[in-house]
Amino acid sequence: MLRPRWIALFVALCALLLVPAAGGRVPAPAESWWLGPYFGGMRLTGPPEGPWDKSYSYGDCELPEGEGGCSLPAQVQTATTCSRNPIGLDRLPYEVFLLRGGGLAAVYEATAVDVGTGGETVTVYTNEPELVGAALSRIHSRSQAGPEPLAPPVYPMPVLRELKRVTVFEGRLSIGAIARKTGLYPEEVQLRLRIARLLGPDALAGVPVPTMSVDTVEDLRQLSFNAEYDPVRTAREHGITVAQLRKKVRRVRGLAGFC
Repeated sequence: MLRPRWIALFVALCALLLVPAAGGRVPAPAESWWLGPYFGGMRLTGPPEGPWDKSYSYGDCELPEGEGGCSLPAQVQTATTCSRNPIGLDRLPYEVFLLRGGGLAAVYEATAVDVGTGGETVTVYTNEPELVGAALSRIHSRSQAGPEPLAPPVYPMPVLRELKRVTVFEGRLSIGAIARKTGLYPEEVQLRLRIARLLGPDALAGVPVPTMSVDTVEDLRQLSFNAEYDPVRTAREHGITVAQLRKKVRRVRGLAGFC
């Protein structure tokens, strides 16, 4: 049998399917979420290995002969809603819905779902679609005795502005017209409108309409990616100081995977 930490590389490579396009360390979330000491008859086999590690694994897997890895039965990872949210990722979920009250669930695969609640995004991975529903009903923070109703997610202002970018036209323009007006793809417009409806009108109350174009936001996102990897070189290439660079990329906080 293989312990989860012995196949950490394989798990990390699988997780790249859902992480933001850039790498780098982001602030650890305040809460740590899990499925309890046991889940689906499986014991916890991969607890966190340090203060930055917010990952819990359940069960073991057998390495197939002649193959390079195997998939763990279930895993839960926690990030901040600033570093991971459905607007900031380069991949669109094919379904979003409310979970257990106010949690915002975003489905990227039949076996991988993000749940935004409070300041955290909890990602549930399983190797069987049948386990997903059970995992979503069981996830809770380590500070809770068991599953409780989930609070709505709290997103940074740039993320809320991107929602406001489309809701300001809702009821007046069609999806296609909003897409042409904003420079977004129709699928992006539909997703943002859906998320805004699920969050409710209070979530965007007082949020200003963005003044930056979609192209400008994308340019700043790319700048943020470059700045995370090499801030000194990136600042020099743009003829600004590192402090000025950091100020610029703060305008897309929550949209580029770094916070």
